[in-house]
Amino acid sequence: MVELGRMKRQTIEELCKENNEVLVRGAVDGIIGRVWVPQLGNSSYCLIVVGDFAYLMGLPPKGERALDLKTQIYQSAPRAYIYPQNGRWEDWLEEEFMGQTRLVSRYALRKDEHHFDSGLLKQYIESVPKGIRIKRIDDRLYHQALKEEWSRDLCANFEDEKHFQEKGFGYVALKGRELVAGCSAYGASEGMMEIEVDTRKDFRRQGLALACSAAFLLECLEKGIIPNWDAVNLQSVGLAEKLGYVYDREYQVYQLRELDEE
Repeated sequence: MVELGRMKRQTIEELCKENNEVLVRGAVDGIIGRVWVPQLGNSSYCLIVVGDFAYLMGLPPKGERALDLKTQIYQSAPRAYIYPQNGRWEDWLEEEFMGQTRLVSRYALRKDEHHFDSGLLKQYIESVPKGIRIKRIDDRLYHQALKEEWSRDLCANFEDEKHFQEKGFGYVALKGRELVAGCSAYGASEGMMEIEVDTRKDFRRQGLALACSAAFLLECLEKGIIPNWDAVNLQSVGLAEKLGYVYDREYQVYQLRELDEE
């Protein structure tokens, strides 16, 4: 398959025009992620990968092209949440991977600026334990976040610190000079951001993720940015609801099974 550079993705606009997901739009607009097509020019399908999320768009291929796409998924999205565009792609995944996929649950939340209470969000920021500072991510903190596995997703989907400052932003909790929690843009598209929240294991249950998320949401509200929160578990749902999100629904997506998984 052929990977499309950030400036050459207009060819997949037609394939993705009905999808308004932040990560899909960000990839189509050339802001984030990676995109593969079967050939240059007009293509009947594409694979989009942004961090741990993969999207299959267009018409499922057959024959040798199906094998090429399958290989690309193994190489570029082995542990990703895979979002098929429709039932035809669901059938394709199950047929091509023959029992090597599984369904996992995620949780969608509704967001509306009227759901958020700025006063309450400010209280969350002010209620952090003594010795903790909430700070906006600058160039130094961008690189610091990338150094540790638990925090790298706060910044990893941007090319460099300049790209992050131009297209995204985020906030972290600091204990001295140590980064211990954060909320940041996992990805971005025009007027929208996908939220990433992480806390170091030994600093959980101290309200740090809540405070960082509150700071992030306040800036989104000030700038008119829509902050999308898609939860991986019910604990994440609970955190989002404290901030003003409203639970919408549970839904399922695909993942490839681990090689040693029975």
